[in-house]
Amino acid sequence: MADEVIQERVSTGIRGLDEMLRGGFFKGTANVVSGKSGTGKTIFGTQFLMEGIEKGETVMCIITSEESKSLVREMQASFGWDLDSMVAEGKLVFVDITDPSLRLQKSVEIAPTELIKSFKKLVESKIEETKPDRVFIDSIEAMFLAIESNYKLRTLIDDIFGIFRKRDVTALVTVGVMFGLDEMVEYGADAVVKLGREIIGSNLQRTIYVMKLRGSGTINEVRVLNISDSGMAVLAQSPYLEK
Repeated sequence: MADEVIQERVSTGIRGLDEMLRGGFFKGTANVVSGKSGTGKTIFGTQFLMEGIEKGETVMCIITSEESKSLVREMQASFGWDLDSMVAEGKLVFVDITDPSLRLQKSVEIAPTELIKSFKKLVESKIEETKPDRVFIDSIEAMFLAIESNYKLRTLIDDIFGIFRKRDVTALVTVGVMFGLDEMVEYGADAVVKLGREIIGSNLQRTIYVMKLRGSGTINEVRVLNISDSGMAVLAQSPYLEK
């Protein structure tokens, strides 16, 4: 029975990416989208949530670095995604920096490990309350940067990811590329999708590839990532072929 559950796939909502993943993420897994600032990680995660809403799922967005209203404005202006109406209809739940538990990260007096424990309790309680099918965390590095011990860092990352696996929630977590933290987060994930930018000739090209997907083969190629007024899509072409 457990094998049947783990084989269920969850569509990413990114056109062309499910093909690279051989059907999408596995249900009940912790998946990471990694990339430098400006590569599209937040758009990716929001589109992942929009796909869930389209399928009649309840979704949750946890924002650790800004207030949710900033994300709502950005997605409305860029893509016409009305997240406020999704919240009003009970399809989307936000947990953001204005939540008293997350405000702790603004205090220098709180120990980093205590902050993460508080964050874990907050996530657990919100999941128990809302019972979402999908969760998007944007982003996770803010809480982990102050952890000096790699062993403790790995343990804390596994603790956070374990929340989703135990509750059969499909999670998407973004992480920036900095100080090797991204590699630690990627190591503990069930799947890792890498976003980037390349200068090809005189063009700046967005790129995407699947670094890993536990329990499944993938299309092992770097492809072009396109962002238009309708959102994000993967093109079935290499970014390295100059016209």
